[in-house]
Amino acid sequence: LLKKKKLKKYDVMLQKFRYGDALDEALAARDPNAIVAVLEELGRRRGLINALSNRDEETLEPLLAFTATFISRPKYTPILIGVANQLCDIYARVFGQSDTIDEYFEKLHMHVKNECRTQSALNQLIGQIDTVMYAAEM
Repeated sequence: LLKKKKLKKYDVMLQKFRYGDALDEALAARDPNAIVAVLEELGRRRGLINALSNRDEETLEPLLAFTATFISRPKYTPILIGVANQLCDIYARVFGQSDTIDEYFEKLHMHVKNECRTQSALNQLIGQIDTVMYAAEM
């Protein structure tokens, strides 16, 4: 006899097209890989904006906290840049209404700013290495 594998709560919600609930369940599971997998699946299903929209402070906070914390990790950066962009577009009108939410957006801004600085420094370093390599070949 084959045992039927029990689906995770977020998988059940995805099957029912309850995208916001699926994302909430993934966030509640606190597994970064699962959260990113759900975000990617929502993107494939064109349900990401739907899942990110219409959130109150209580449901927006864990999403912002996750995004701000993990956006600078290379494994998660590609998907979380898109998520951060969407969050900024959707919730720009509520800036200044909640200190907690504003704090997470500021943290997200700081992480992105630091990552841009790091990438710029790395590009300069690559340029310097290329110059040295070119000079060594002559």
